[in-house]
Amino acid sequence: MTSRKTLAAFAVLSTAALTTGVCAQQASAGPLAFAQLQEASITQATQVTDALGTASGGFYLDNGKAVVTVLDDAAAKTVRDSGLTAKKVAHSFAALTGAKNALDGIGAAPQTAWGIDTSTNQVVVTVFGAASPATAKKVTEAAGRLGDSVRVEHEAGRLELHIADGDAIRNSTNRCSLGFNVKRGGQPYLLTAGHCTNLGGTWSGGDVTGARIVESDCPGADSGLLTRPNGTGPGRINTGQAITRAAAPRVGERIQKQGSTTGGGGGTVKSVDQTVNFDVGVLRHEFGTSAHTDHGDSGGPAYDGSTGLGTLSGGNSTTSYFYPLTLELQSYGLTLA
Repeated sequence: MTSRKTLAAFAVLSTAALTTGVCAQQASAGPLAFAQLQEASITQATQVTDALGTASGGFYLDNGKAVVTVLDDAAAKTVRDSGLTAKKVAHSFAALTGAKNALDGIGAAPQTAWGIDTSTNQVVVTVFGAASPATAKKVTEAAGRLGDSVRVEHEAGRLELHIADGDAIRNSTNRCSLGFNVKRGGQPYLLTAGHCTNLGGTWSGGDVTGARIVESDCPGADSGLLTRPNGTGPGRINTGQAITRAAAPRVGERIQKQGSTTGGGGGTVKSVDQTVNFDVGVLRHEFGTSAHTDHGDSGGPAYDGSTGLGTLSGGNSTTSYFYPLTLELQSYGLTLA
């Protein structure tokens, strides 16, 4: 199950190792109330879209409220009767997934990414400035063959995974950080990014000393699991925000993040089921966000109120990609601490 190719790593944030109180204002009533609004909207919209099946293109959030995309008037009426907003589109979510999977079949394409944006009813292909002309041509031509279900965007800069010196948790040569405290079989563990654990060694930081690598999966996935030798850690962000559940991210969802370089902050989910072609390997099923991250933030948590969403993989100056927490918990048989 484990892939152990060494990747350059984007440093990981430990919810246990961070200094208490950083960005503590994020746990105030305003953001929490908005997180509760989003959670209720997601729950209701999920039920409606599941019932509609292929008559829907999925849903997204607009200022915390769900907009359900539909293919016909009958489905639109069903959505409106449920109290939600309906928007007619051309492509079902299944069709968008098919287009995304077709792009997955083109082979290696470093410095490009693609994923589903339900707000525009398209698969969004991003070609970064560091992509070679041949790669950009290959990806653009493949997108063109899929018609209006796909659009191509160009973004400056280089898509990177990063490592930086400093604190948080680290092995003998590199810094990484913890995303979430978790348990398996009643034992405590630290969940982080796989491109960090691929670096080997034992890890220390904060109240953690001599943490050993138990699982390391990257590329493909981006998950890593470390022992927690000193006992159970708290199931909360360093702001004091408790993390009590995990859920799939949704386009338009406002999130919070933490990172050992950039600290706290927020952003919006821009796409889901992302395939991200880093120079050193392909990561799948990521979600793209507008959150600002930088060298030293890797593995840090993305969350929405008390809901954990994922751990940071990497990005560039304007887009950050996270690996879904739900997949990490499922893959390793984990529960939240």
